[in-house]
Amino acid sequence: MLGLLGEQGSDFAHKVDFAHDVVTIISVICTVAIVGVMLYFAIIYRQRDGKDHDTPRIEGDNTLEVIWTVFPTLVCIWVAWLGYDSFVDLRTPPANSMEINVTGRKWAWDFTYKNGKRTTGELVVPVDEPVKLVMTAKDVLHSFFVPVMRTKADVIPGRYTFEWFRPIKTGDFQVFCTEYCGNEHSRMMARLKVLPKAEFERWLADDSEAKKLASLKPSDRGKELYVSKQCVTCHSLDGTPRVGPTWLKIFGREGKLADGTTYKVDENYIRESILQPQAKVVQGYPAMGMPSYQGQLSDDDITGLIEFMKTVDGTQKVEVAPALPKKSAASTAGMTPAERGKALVNDSGNLCATCHSIDGSAMVGPSFKGLYGRKEKLSDGSEVTVDDAYIKESIYKPAAKIVQGYGPVMPAMYEGKLSDSDVADIIEYIKTLK
Repeated sequence: MLGLLGEQGSDFAHKVDFAHDVVTIISVICTVAIVGVMLYFAIIYRQRDGKDHDTPRIEGDNTLEVIWTVFPTLVCIWVAWLGYDSFVDLRTPPANSMEINVTGRKWAWDFTYKNGKRTTGELVVPVDEPVKLVMTAKDVLHSFFVPVMRTKADVIPGRYTFEWFRPIKTGDFQVFCTEYCGNEHSRMMARLKVLPKAEFERWLADDSEAKKLASLKPSDRGKELYVSKQCVTCHSLDGTPRVGPTWLKIFGREGKLADGTTYKVDENYIRESILQPQAKVVQGYPAMGMPSYQGQLSDDDITGLIEFMKTVDGTQKVEVAPALPKKSAASTAGMTPAERGKALVNDSGNLCATCHSIDGSAMVGPSFKGLYGRKEKLSDGSEVTVDDAYIKESIYKPAAKIVQGYGPVMPAMYEGKLSDSDVADIIEYIKTLK
């Protein structure tokens, strides 16, 4: 009706939207009518010339009172029925629903299918088939929200909850956690991928990736995992600084931790850092920079990563999946600079959303919320006002001015990667994040 909630992806989304739109329309009409009459009376019966004016004595009108009592009551009953009807659909999955187990943890979603196939951060389902998600959490309260399907449910440690939906269109859609669960809550997202049924069946039966990993020697398995588990995002192989320490000649390295104690990189240190990354944080790197991979990596996976790290001497060539093709001028022609900037920030190839939140929550780098025009204290004690010139310099030369409390972890990879117009668009987007 109004289309306020956006794209509809499930067969009961239209019911949810209709109930929402009805309540919205009634609320707007009542608010305008009541406030309008209130203002009208306040004006015509205001005190004039410093004198009070007598108001007329108005006797009750039984007919009018019956109308304004019965009619709103009937409307409320109708709205309650709309909500109840939608709720029954939301809480009654068909008996033939395909079940998928979902585990929430700080800060990722894990999915397990009936045939044992596992994914992290990607939920793949068939179109036009009912899907029931049986959910639990490992640590704290989470909430699994799929806006396009109009379904959301709390995910609770120590018990199971569920939600279900029947997708009516194929495509990729966003999943959010909508229960605050810690510092990286805003990054706890996943992708819902809806496929045609035949394509889904092929995907579900495809164990080629698992077989490929099983057939590799440990160091090659680790090399594959370095890319597939996104280690490449934060750890370089050639010594260049990123969000986390480089893996160049890392095995056997000694150094200082944030608490002043020393460390030596051996098998036990690496394993602990993968499963409990906050236990020992290297000096100069952010404490919450890395999520835990507990439950995502098997012992064989961890062994493979350790063996791969032992081989990293600067000669490795790792093939990383190419970045998505840049949008053509034609595809962005109708977008405002701020909209283009938002697309650049959310582009996984640019890594902006990996380290900077847009809601004020603490991450590896300063939040973009309220950033423009803010005064920031730098690590050298000086102060800077965030303007166009500062943002551009921070993108192209991130080590030039480090904000106090943050490490020099942003990679110097954007000069030549982002054009001046790209940077200008990102700045316009940041300006909108008040």
